[in-house]
Amino acid sequence: MPSYKEAYRISQIEAMRARQERVDRLDPDSFGAYYEILVARFIVLAALLPFLLGNFLAYLATGRLNLWVLGLGSVVVFMVMGAVNAGNTYYDFETDVQNKEFSVYSGGIRVLVEKKISQRKRALWFAIGVLVVALPIGLLLPFYFHTGPWTIPLGLFGALGGWFYTGWPLKLVYRGLGELVVAICGGMLTVVAGYYLQAGRFDPVLIPVAGALGFSILNVIFINEFADAPSDARSGKKTFVVRFGRDATARAYLFDLAVALAFVAAAPLFGVPWWVSVVTLAAVAGLVRDNVGRIRAKTYTGEGINDLTWDTFRIHLNLEAIPAILLLGAGLVKWLL
Repeated sequence: MPSYKEAYRISQIEAMRARQERVDRLDPDSFGAYYEILVARFIVLAALLPFLLGNFLAYLATGRLNLWVLGLGSVVVFMVMGAVNAGNTYYDFETDVQNKEFSVYSGGIRVLVEKKISQRKRALWFAIGVLVVALPIGLLLPFYFHTGPWTIPLGLFGALGGWFYTGWPLKLVYRGLGELVVAICGGMLTVVAGYYLQAGRFDPVLIPVAGALGFSILNVIFINEFADAPSDARSGKKTFVVRFGRDATARAYLFDLAVALAFVAAAPLFGVPWWVSVVTLAAVAGLVRDNVGRIRAKTYTGEGINDLTWDTFRIHLNLEAIPAILLLGAGLVKWLL
């Protein structure tokens, strides 16, 4: 019987094979090919969980939950995130071509590299088309459902920030600003927007939640940068790992992890129920212990990077999902009573 490490190594090989087989089965310019660049790894979780969390936090604070706003907002967030993925796939093409060290968790979406979309420009037009379709849906929120004057600025900031992460002319990740964009747009903005659309205001309860997710998702991007560092350096991306090296990034990882957990622990001081913080911290304790040990053992320099990557994502996922589930449950109990 294989050991845990051997079983894990085999699972990674199988996952890589499955990923490649899925791409190989795609017909050129098929629906599946465009679906792959739209719904990249974990997009549903990454895009929707913080938005749902913001909605449920607002319900806790106001006692009101507009299901139309929740539903339409979720659609818009999903489409914007999908369009950003497709656009970044277009702009990251040269980097992905150079990336020979990609794994099941890193290396970009291989659809364009594998020529499953016959003309690269089509990925760009597809991304723009998704944004165009999302626009009128998004405009219903402020103009029909009266979600407040900050609705459009929040949406524009998120869409433009994500687009110009790799997109011309700003190409923020090539200027050393990529991590900041991810922390704000991928970690903080979505939960803030979800709260604002329901509550029509910003409240202190958002501070610990947005802070925890912002620092947590920084670690997700750091771990992916470890694996992509050689190709990123060749293509001119000024990621944190490329600029400061793996050991400095490992120290930053531990700092981010500590700050994210501190935000969770302090959340009751800002109005989050204490039991939400306790359950969330208990749920991630084992993963945090394991990853701190891996960082100190410098497993980010070898095959251990896959363990570190997966558990880093699981920590971030738990910080999003557990509070959302708990708050939803509390809201349902409140509604039933």
